[in-house]
Amino acid sequence: MSDYRTEECPVVDSATGSIDYGPPSPRDVPLLMSSLVAWRNSDEAARLPGPVRAGVLAYQFVTIHPFADGNGRTARALGTWELWTSGYRMRGFLSVEEEYHRDLPRYYGSLQMGLPSNYYSGRNNPDLTPWLSYFVETMATAAVRVRDRALRLRHAAPPDPPAWEELTRPQQQLLMRLLLAGMDRNTEECPTFTPHDVAEWFGVSPATARQWLDEWRCQRLIVPASGHEQVRRWALREELATLVAGAISATRGGPIAQVQTGHTELDRS
Repeated sequence: MSDYRTEECPVVDSATGSIDYGPPSPRDVPLLMSSLVAWRNSDEAARLPGPVRAGVLAYQFVTIHPFADGNGRTARALGTWELWTSGYRMRGFLSVEEEYHRDLPRYYGSLQMGLPSNYYSGRNNPDLTPWLSYFVETMATAAVRVRDRALRLRHAAPPDPPAWEELTRPQQQLLMRLLLAGMDRNTEECPTFTPHDVAEWFGVSPATARQWLDEWRCQRLIVPASGHEQVRRWALREELATLVAGAISATRGGPIAQVQTGHTELDRS
């Protein structure tokens, strides 16, 4: 933590070189800060609404200007802290400072309130109504933005899940096996496959392979690839066949790790 300043620290307009604000003398800073802390902990302050108390704290701190640098940032942090302790935390989504940055000239103008630049010429005991009106209005604007954002997120339709996410792990593995087979055969189409292929790929018996194929057919995962009464070759349904064909095309000349299917490890059972 920094020590209180020991030198005069006027706020100078970088463009004109004129003094925008002359803070209190360094010798008065410790007493002024002690008075501010005592006020914050007083019954009088406790009776005020949290936003008003936060606005007063922020204004008085930046007006006292106790440090050589960082007074504005610290004052805004102090105001936010007081809002949080007063129940206006809003889980960290409420950012009053973000609203200040939307219109900095208005923020600085509200702090100045048209008062003389010297602290002892009226800034030591001002009517804070203009500043507090701005502070509470800005807080309300920030809260409305949070509310509107939350409502948009709540009512936004969730995106359709990728086609493969509705599949079981063995079914996902089937897609990956067909992808690898397509790459091996140097084709850009999704390959067809036989019951023998399924038995070999998954290390199951021919009977289990045929059972899986029957289940997948009922689930509309696969369709017959031949017109024979006894199906000897199968194909993925059109949507998934297109997905695998696109992945095969995308991987030409690149390693399998580049496949953007979201399941590059599906063949590891």
